[in-house]
Amino acid sequence: MTTTSDAGRSSWQLIRDPRFGSFILGKTLAFIGVWIHNVVAAVIAWEITHSATWVAIVSVVQFLPQILLAPVVGPMADRSSRGRQVAYGRVFCVAGSGGLAIWLWITGVGDIGIWPVLLMTFTVGVGFAISGPAMQAMVPDLVEPVEVGRAVGLDSVPTMLGRAAGPAIGALLLAFAGAATALGVAMIGHLVFGVIGVLLARDEVPREISPDGGGFVDGLRYIRRHPVVILLLLGVTGVGMGADPVVTLAPALAHDLGGSDALVGYFGSAFGIGAVLGSVISAAVGGGSRPTMAPVAGLLVMGAGLAVIPLMPTPWGVCLAFLVSGVGFTVALAGCTTSLHRVVPTSMRGRVMSLWVIAFMGTRPVAAIVNGVLADGFGTGVALVTMGLFVAATGALCLPRVLQHASRP
Repeated sequence: MTTTSDAGRSSWQLIRDPRFGSFILGKTLAFIGVWIHNVVAAVIAWEITHSATWVAIVSVVQFLPQILLAPVVGPMADRSSRGRQVAYGRVFCVAGSGGLAIWLWITGVGDIGIWPVLLMTFTVGVGFAISGPAMQAMVPDLVEPVEVGRAVGLDSVPTMLGRAAGPAIGALLLAFAGAATALGVAMIGHLVFGVIGVLLARDEVPREISPDGGGFVDGLRYIRRHPVVILLLLGVTGVGMGADPVVTLAPALAHDLGGSDALVGYFGSAFGIGAVLGSVISAAVGGGSRPTMAPVAGLLVMGAGLAVIPLMPTPWGVCLAFLVSGVGFTVALAGCTTSLHRVVPTSMRGRVMSLWVIAFMGTRPVAAIVNGVLADGFGTGVALVTMGLFVAATGALCLPRVLQHASRP
């Protein structure tokens, strides 16, 4: 029988840990904030342009910095304080959401135009690009090695709670308090996480530079020598691209169903609720050291949920399909990420997780453009089915047998 010490602390004990628990709290508030911003920016872009392509461009400018800054911020997460890097990123997020709130308060939605929305959303994207690798790389630093699987499962909870609560909070605030107030609430979440990042940085243990080198190019050489890392990153790519329709296509889908702006938030919240359920599953089965079926099962479920949305004639049916897709989203993401943490040494983790950020967030501009163009040209149903099939296809790359074969020297 496995003892408590062999299995590490329980999920509840990890949440109660002052360092890990505060990290989870701050990350939750930040992700709720970014989803509030996403919903507000998407709705404003749709009201201004009535084009899914312009809504997609808003997503592009938010996630493009993940690609542009990866060569810089990945090595930083291996060389310097990861807690402070999280705090630096929050400064830009506060400026982006707060700046757009002030702009809207001065001009109003009707007179703001699309360019301020793009500029402030890009600023939020810069903040997430700066802090993203550090946020992912520091999770194993906050727990014992045997607890990494469970911690990664719990670490997915903020992302999922953000997806579940953020769109609904954003939609409700947008409807009853206005866009400026909604963005002000988003700004506060980022500010709190920034303070927590500074506090966590005080107890960080200095890290040595990897013998494989300290630059971004050295990280690329590392993954080229380890095919299993490449396959897992491709799995993360499938997850990231599959998460885009709930943002880019939601306004057009709500319009097709004859719903209001609030329906956009409900779609996002349904996906997020499913993602929270997936987090519970991932945290419960996060033990073990061998590859599992979690990545491939999650990708198949996520893809199937997206592909059946066009068959749903009612908003409630669409919400149910998004919920199922959200469950697969978290199971796949946690499975791929846990496997990466187990095979990548801590001295290389920042650079590899910068590639994780590119795979998860940096590919979203591609997905957003594809979804927007397909939706405008052929309808939202074609866009959803295409993305669903792509996500399901990436699951074949993460089969346990394939990962085990790629792990051989």
